[in-house]
Amino acid sequence: MPGYRGPLLLAVLLAVIAAPDSPVRERVVFGTVLTGLFAAVPLMAMLAWGLVRLAVSPAARSRVRRLRRPGNSVLLGCLLASGAVALGYSVPGEDLGMLAMGLVVLGLLPFAWFAWQMASTAEPTEGAGAGRLRGLWRWAAAPLLVGATVLLIHHGLPLQARFAIARPALTSYAEQALATGSVDHHQTWIGGYPVRDAELADGGLKFAIGGSGLFARHGYAYLPPNGPTPHSDEYVHVSGPWYSWSGPDHF
Repeated sequence: MPGYRGPLLLAVLLAVIAAPDSPVRERVVFGTVLTGLFAAVPLMAMLAWGLVRLAVSPAARSRVRRLRRPGNSVLLGCLLASGAVALGYSVPGEDLGMLAMGLVVLGLLPFAWFAWQMASTAEPTEGAGAGRLRGLWRWAAAPLLVGATVLLIHHGLPLQARFAIARPALTSYAEQALATGSVDHHQTWIGGYPVRDAELADGGLKFAIGGSGLFARHGYAYLPPNGPTPHSDEYVHVSGPWYSWSGPDHF
């Protein structure tokens, strides 16, 4: 099933990026960011050239009218990229690896699909019109998925939902650390978060989230019962004794 190679490759890349300490992560993130930066101008030029062709070429307009509905590979790619963007916004300071990969794929996917359609010489087969009518939902699926992702991010739901799911495990970890007066300084996964650099500070437990931020550390702090003490880091109340924090910018 060659149409699924793209989504499979994207899933593998996202799995690599999801591991904060992966030696491949930095290379993939760097390559993704460069692709996004340097592909913008060529893509705009391609779009302008395509619009000019549509304006002056009856054959091009005829081919556009025969565009086939997005297939499973396109919809799967859109689903994975939208999920990556949502995950990018699900941690304090954002996971720029997931965010960059998702945005680059969402930006390139329409151009790739349109170019493939324009290059295809296949003619509509008998009964194709009825098939298009039955598959009208495919035309709306990708825009609705992207729109829903933007709406969720605008209201901060990925960040809130991920923390709500992980909160029991994080609270148990924090309370045990405060009770014993010691923490494991090595990175570990707790409640779906890559926790690192945990330390007892400001009357509670403070730790960074691996893979979040770019020029500054970001994470959560468990500070019972009277809230944070004055400190150089900026604390933002999340819920109960939990706060998010960001370290100094090292740029």
